[in-house]
Amino acid sequence: MSIKESEEVSVTRHRLLRELFIAARFGVVGVCATALHIGVVWSLISCTAMPTLLANLVAFLCAFGLSFSGNYIWTFSNPGSPGKAMRRFFLISLTAFLINSTLLATILASGWLSPRLAAVASASVVPGITFLASRFWGFRQRRSE
Repeated sequence: MSIKESEEVSVTRHRLLRELFIAARFGVVGVCATALHIGVVWSLISCTAMPTLLANLVAFLCAFGLSFSGNYIWTFSNPGSPGKAMRRFFLISLTAFLINSTLLATILASGWLSPRLAAVASASVVPGITFLASRFWGFRQRRSE
């Protein structure tokens, strides 16, 4: 292997490790936000007469605050304008929430799972959807920013 090829392999490894580190941080934030979402929706369904879909909306808003803050500050290290990043991340999260709600409504209508388990199942799909969109668009920093 030539010196040039060795340097290219080293750069590639460095980039891969950096991406894995970012993905791991995103995963930690996602697990925390998902746990918060599930905890809030489960508590509201168990302790109030709030309808499941409304409880899910409240839980989403709580989890969004935690997720945005954690990803903006820790995962992606303050990538440019917080307002722009928040707008983009909100669009990403809203899309994921709509997918989550559609899945929740479908599961509830089918009777496959109890409302609590349906909420857990539907909330579990959100982190995977949001990572790719966040990494490549939501928290992308342009060189000019």
